[in-house]
Amino acid sequence: MGYTHYWRQARDFTDVEWIELTRLAKLITNGSQGILAHYPATVGEDDYYGGIEDDVFIIDDEEIRFNGIGEDGHETFLITKKKRAKADYEEQHAYDKKGAFNFCKTAHKPYDKYVVAVLCAIYNMFGHYNMTPMSEITSDGNSDDWKEGMFHAVRSTREEEMSIPFQETLCLSYVDWLDSEKKTG
Repeated sequence: MGYTHYWRQARDFTDVEWIELTRLAKLITNGSQGILAHYPATVGEDDYYGGIEDDVFIIDDEEIRFNGIGEDGHETFLITKKKRAKADYEEQHAYDKKGAFNFCKTAHKPYDKYVVAVLCAIYNMFGHYNMTPMSEITSDGNSDDWKEGMFHAVRSTREEEMSIPFQETLCLSYVDWLDSEKKTG
């Protein structure tokens, strides 16, 4: 399938949760001009996501959606406030128990760091799956593949500490980031 991130949305986000997530996503994607598309959604041909072109940028009351620009894009990253309806390819039992299965194949392209950063924000926002809308977040990548994205999430959100949702846990605090900035200039 290629380098891909996976997650399951077990329930809708509450209004308060969504406000916080979109706040963090805006901080994470701020300054990404040249990597992420930054213009309003336009209606396109029939595509996978129901008529919106793949290279649009949206963070609003219903969704977080972005991709890289042109050749630097791959599949559109999409998180929705509401859990989507069961797809034909999903088994009812898995959908009911674990949630709606979603994924984004980034092929290690530059926008991957923003995808990883938003997934880190979600994972850390909810105390590592304790009553979270996301029942799991996984990836074809490992902690080395996620370092840049987690580093970006910590730097842009100024969160005290973040972890990645893997067995081989990697944790980075804002203090760690500040220390590394002093060393590298």
